[in-house]
Amino acid sequence: MKKSIIRSSLMVGTLAMAMMAGAQARSMLDGDYRVERLVYDGTVQRFGDDTKPSVQIDGARISGFAGCNRFMGQIEYGNKPLKVGPLASTLMACIQNETATYEHAMHQVLNGAKSFSLANGKLVFSNDAGNLISLVRAEAAAPAGVERVLEISPERKTCSGVGRMECLQVREPGAADWQLMYFGIEGFEPQPGVGYVVKVREERVENPPADAPNRKLILIETLETRR
Repeated sequence: MKKSIIRSSLMVGTLAMAMMAGAQARSMLDGDYRVERLVYDGTVQRFGDDTKPSVQIDGARISGFAGCNRFMGQIEYGNKPLKVGPLASTLMACIQNETATYEHAMHQVLNGAKSFSLANGKLVFSNDAGNLISLVRAEAAAPAGVERVLEISPERKTCSGVGRMECLQVREPGAADWQLMYFGIEGFEPQPGVGYVVKVREERVENPPADAPNRKLILIETLETRR
């Protein structure tokens, strides 16, 4: 009886830890985004700040508006290979052919996405054929050249971005949850098993490649080392 209780407690604890890890990994993508750029079959469609196509991510759920119709479906990432969809959609007819074209392209790119990159509020889903959709977080217009302080966990996490990789875990001072960082910090070379508090500068990248972030982080100084 006692062994059974211990085994049950261990199972509950393991499940709770797995759920917490999943929630932390998912939180990195959660938010509202507008579509900035869409590349499909060699055709590039750009969108301004006032255009309607949008994407929302909330945990394992992805939804949005593609121009005429709303769509919704599932998204998996973090400790699993990226998988988006299959997406379901409302069935309103598009009056404008151009809107119908990029709505179809948006669905195809999201359903076929194999990897993603995320940096400073810009999220890019892409596949091996060169198709991609670039999204900008709605609240992400941070000024260029801003300085930030970040805590960096001594433990890295396996994640799926541009392929399988080991991601840093970071958070703002005082924040409860760690977030996965899918890109590096220029001038910073963390040692395994060592935690840090660093001051960084966030700068705008002019004319970045289609699948690269439009901002970068540069190390100013290491404020604290935690062993």
